Amino acid sequence: MSRTLFTSRDGGDLKDLAGRESLRVELSMEKLIFMHQTHSDLVLVVDGSEGEPMCDALVTRSKGVALAAMAADCMPVTFTSDWVVGIAHVGRVGLVKGIAQKTVEVMHGLGAGKISAFIGPSICAKCYEVSPDMYEEVTTLIPSTATSFELHSLDLQSGVTTQLESLGVEVENVGICTLENSDYFSFRGGDLSARQAGIISL
Repeated sequence: MSRTLFTSRDGGDLKDLAGRESLRVELSMEKLIFMHQTHSDLVLVVDGSEGEPMCDALVTRSKGVALAAMAADCMPVTFTSDWVVGIAHVGRVGLVKGIAQKTVEVMHGLGAGKISAFIGPSICAKCYEVSPDMYEEVTTLIPSTATSFELHSLDLQSGVTTQLESLGVEVENVGICTLENSDYFSFRGGDLSARQAGIISL
């Protein structure tokens, strides 16, 4: 059975190595793998022997190995199935590049059956205002991200939900906005470097 965890500000800044090690011990995991995230569309399959791979999604079939995605407004999205799990760091750029869909494809390639996804704490539609040009660009590519041109705020959570449901993935959103909820770090709220994380393990 897999388990999903979304840390909060109380868990400390997980850009700190000591904080990561403390979390690994707390979770009783042999390995806790973080990514060097670059808003890419790269998905890597890992077994625990890796250090901090440069990618934006991880997939594993190895028990005792937890996968982590850091975020402070972007979406940490966890993926569970019978014997394969995955995690993706999904922001505006990653959404457009299809990082969540590619994570599902990699999981299916490893033999995953029915997949469920959980959208962790992330900035909500009314709080993610972008320029009118950027709004038009993203909503043209992914219409479900639209709110209104007057607001020109993007609904990234709706966008990734639509992408994943089109692949038959059941999606659950924890419904927590990182900007509105002071229990979480938010880049737009002034937390320029601190991060929380989404965690998934078998």
